[in-house]
Amino acid sequence: MRSVLGAIMAVFAVAGRVHAQSGDSNATAERLFNEARELVKVNRWAEACPKFEASLREDPALGTRLNLATCYEYVGQLARAWGLYRESIRLADKAGDVERRDFAQTQADALEPRLARLEISAPAKPPAGFFVTRDGTVIDAGALGVALYIDAGRHEIVASAPGFARFTKVVTLVAGTTETFAIPSLTAAAVSSDEAKVPVDAAEASTGPVVVASSTRTYAAIGLGAVGVATAGVGLLFGANARSYIGDAKLVCNDRLVCDGDTSYRLGTQLIHDARSDATISTVLVAAGGAAIIAGAVVFLTRPNRREQKAARIVPVPHEHGAGLAIVGRF
Repeated sequence: MRSVLGAIMAVFAVAGRVHAQSGDSNATAERLFNEARELVKVNRWAEACPKFEASLREDPALGTRLNLATCYEYVGQLARAWGLYRESIRLADKAGDVERRDFAQTQADALEPRLARLEISAPAKPPAGFFVTRDGTVIDAGALGVALYIDAGRHEIVASAPGFARFTKVVTLVAGTTETFAIPSLTAAAVSSDEAKVPVDAAEASTGPVVVASSTRTYAAIGLGAVGVATAGVGLLFGANARSYIGDAKLVCNDRLVCDGDTSYRLGTQLIHDARSDATISTVLVAAGGAAIIAGAVVFLTRPNRREQKAARIVPVPHEHGAGLAIVGRF
């Protein structure tokens, strides 16, 4: 690893803040930036990085971006550092700042051979609804089978699909190497013996009373509705993140998301991939939240009253494409 002190001196020499805004945001960004630099002076890098991040959110100054890249590099987040250096090259070049552009280019070139890469391949015939997450973030389907830059260390890969058992794999990446991993075919989720014995026609033929307390069903309905609203809300947050990534991608590339040359291609591709990942999560969570809300409404509407103790039930129904739900019993 190159001399950290040399990198710091170079950054501070050429990467002073350039203010892009005015008012409270600019003052806040300046204060956060100065606090981060004071932490760096006493080698408290892990504490400095979040302050550089906050400063950059308030005011996207090129100097802050370069300092944050160096901070990421020092704490071992090499992929994030490389991405910021590459982004800084384009921004400095656009601003005609040759000194900062050359500095960022030198740092990025020195860092690239040290980056770890991870290539994840999907099964030959993935089931409907198949998706893969890395450390909890959905990987865009188009990024499967592509070696992507990622920080070295431990990462959890999870493959899922409705009606199938989750597949989990932990990989440990080494800096400067490429790891390839093929996800095997998923196995159908096991169905309990009790569930397997409840076909729809048999449930409808039953004449015995189903005694379920109305208040219990009401609470269950409220619970499902609350979970649905919360899940949909989280999905909307991921949707907002996706829009933010797209905005960054347009800044790196252009409004049509067409990246020019090698300078911005890889960073733009990574930003678009992140946007698509968060958009996929948003779609899944909003759909799941809507399903939970609907299920809560069904449970509420089919709860037994004082005169009728034969309640409808929601039961799982496995089929060749996965599994679903069915409402059975008397209404």
